[in-house]
Amino acid sequence: MAFFLTFLIEASPYQDQSKITALQAQAEEMGKSNIDSVLLLLKMAENLASPKTLENVQAESEWVKAKTYYALKDYVKSQQYSLTAIQKATNTQNYEVLAKAYNLMGVLEKRNGDLSLAEAHYRKSLENRQMLSDSAGMAKTLQNIANIFRDTGATDSAFIYYQRSIDIKQELKDTVSLGITITNLGVYYSEIGRYEKAIEKYNEANVFHVKTNYQKGIANNFNNIGNCYNNMGFFKLALNFYLKSLVIYRSLEDVKANEASTLHNIGLLYKRLSDLPLALEYFDKSLAIYESLDSEIDKAQVYLSMADVYLLQNSPGEALEYLKLSEEIYTDRNRTRDLAMVQHGYGIAYKQLNEYDKAKAYYQESILRKEELKDSDALGQTYNSLAIANYDTKEYAEALRNYQKAYDIGKELKLPSLIRRSLLGLSEVNQALGRSSKAYDYRLQYEVVKDSLDNVEKASQLAEIREIYESEKKDKQISQLELENEVVNAKSEANAALAQKEAANKLVFIILAIALFVLVLIFYFYFRQRLVLTKLKINEEKESRNKEVNQLMIQQQTKTLEAMVEGQEQERKRIAKELHDHFGSLMATVKVNLTTVAANKQITPESEQQMQHLAKLVDQACIDIRSLSHSMHVGISEAFGLVPALKDLTNSISQSGKIQVSFHSSNCAEKLDSTIEITAYRVIQELVSNVLKHAKATKLTIQLTCLEDIINIIVEDNGRGFDADFLIKNSQGMGLKSLQERITELHGEFEVDSRPEKGTTVIIDLPISIEQTLLKV
Repeated sequence: MAFFLTFLIEASPYQDQSKITALQAQAEEMGKSNIDSVLLLLKMAENLASPKTLENVQAESEWVKAKTYYALKDYVKSQQYSLTAIQKATNTQNYEVLAKAYNLMGVLEKRNGDLSLAEAHYRKSLENRQMLSDSAGMAKTLQNIANIFRDTGATDSAFIYYQRSIDIKQELKDTVSLGITITNLGVYYSEIGRYEKAIEKYNEANVFHVKTNYQKGIANNFNNIGNCYNNMGFFKLALNFYLKSLVIYRSLEDVKANEASTLHNIGLLYKRLSDLPLALEYFDKSLAIYESLDSEIDKAQVYLSMADVYLLQNSPGEALEYLKLSEEIYTDRNRTRDLAMVQHGYGIAYKQLNEYDKAKAYYQESILRKEELKDSDALGQTYNSLAIANYDTKEYAEALRNYQKAYDIGKELKLPSLIRRSLLGLSEVNQALGRSSKAYDYRLQYEVVKDSLDNVEKASQLAEIREIYESEKKDKQISQLELENEVVNAKSEANAALAQKEAANKLVFIILAIALFVLVLIFYFYFRQRLVLTKLKINEEKESRNKEVNQLMIQQQTKTLEAMVEGQEQERKRIAKELHDHFGSLMATVKVNLTTVAANKQITPESEQQMQHLAKLVDQACIDIRSLSHSMHVGISEAFGLVPALKDLTNSISQSGKIQVSFHSSNCAEKLDSTIEITAYRVIQELVSNVLKHAKATKLTIQLTCLEDIINIIVEDNGRGFDADFLIKNSQGMGLKSLQERITELHGEFEVDSRPEKGTTVIIDLPISIEQTLLKV
């Protein structure tokens, strides 16, 4: 196997694109299972590329590497290869690689926490998807942008982009992807507090997931529904959906992170229900999975949750250990919002240890972070905690100020629980200050809020009973869909089995027929073998003679064409010289004689007028002869060469004002062989003539580059373009086809790149020495 791969790598580097594409596809399919084989296959693909396609092949290979390293969770290398892919794909205008690489860069930057840069990369990806008219890719990128808006709190923009993504996917009938986008829309509703609408979207997404048997998606939505019910205070329903998602996760592979997240959610639910031992049990299970996955941020979240449980158990020592673990991770990842929560936890722990100065210092630090983040809800809780510490240390004025700040936040955000805790604190502080009347007023307000919360809790319990009933109905509907799906699958399997049986019978028949046919062929070829060998020898001799004859004919045709062009050029020069030297001087002599006759005083006025008229006609004849001479000899000046001639050509065309012409030359300072210069000039002259006649262009660019062995000519216009292949095959007379044949006979290369309404580019490579080229034939 190693020898075979080595042989392929060392084979000719100029193979067709299909082999390159196959190697890259094989590398992409192999993915993270064997990185060494992936890199080897990509290297083989690059070795097969021609110099012109190498950079484009490298761009595609760099993208495959970036994707593979992302799957291996080597995010640094993934980002490096993504950037290289973008650079090379930009040079070659490979929009597909650009779209995929920019999308991956967006994912990586979002993972790093830089949402603005992630959005910029996603938008670049979207631009390239639009260039490709890739509707499916556009829908996915729109979804990614919506996720950014959702995470940054731009809820209106998030909704718009989710809806655009959903519209495209519905049009494409992309059921799996459509379910995922509707799930994201559910997350959007959940984050803005519209939990019932979010649950509706999660259930809608699950209908699509059931149809496609996408079990992971179903489990994700069960987990999301559990989160919604948890936030609504429907704890039994939340636990029910968490457990349903957990059952599915444990039946699947490669979803350990999802399983750990659900275990963490169940632990939080039990913490909220004050079943702290059971909460710690689920946190331990979640943490074990995250440690096996080496998922640092998720570990930090579990550490913080476990610290909260130990604080509720009044075990500040254990709580501090877990707070320090989470703080190290959040500090390393610059997670300001999470660090504010850690500081709050430190304050509670040190208060339980009666170290009030440390407690208040941590509360103040948490407040500063939360004010900077404008996290008002969490800020109100910290103000209450600081007020409690102030009250315990008899700093009643500070306690009043902090309770009041918490109360004001609660009123502004309509948070009954925060209002209730603040009112109780205000009542206690005023009582300690001897303000019994104010203490009574705050206590009365506290009781009113408490009663309203109790009523809300009772209403919530009734609502939960109703939701349980509705949820069971929805579960039955989903189960019915699953049953229908199973029936469809069973029918499909039965049909497949029947088809397989029929295919097996057909295969037996085909094998027998092939065996019989092979026997006939064996006998046929046996009797024809000698005859074929004899004819083969005769044909080989004929082909050898024909090749020699064809080669001689080609050489003769090339010499004839070369002589014809040279003869035409010499004849042009001779006629031009004759017109200029002989007829020009002759007409000048006629003009002198006419002038002498006109000077004779004996001539009548009428004859003088006729003489003047004849003199004008002679002047005009001289001008016409000079113009005709110049046009016959126009082109390459033997004194100056190709570059000045082309500059003169472009200047004369530009003076018309109808088209903007630019000419660029590189490394063509020295004068070349007159034959090659004339040939190059005539070719460019023909191409320019075609542009002026047919292209309807406003811009024309001529580039001339002289290399060691060849002259490179590029003529480019922004005209209406044409179907190059069709025109070359079907053109008659001295057109593109004639030019192509002429260049080919000179052992040059001729390439036309043109599409309707996209302009035309003609690229020609001519050997520097045509004579040497012809001698090699």
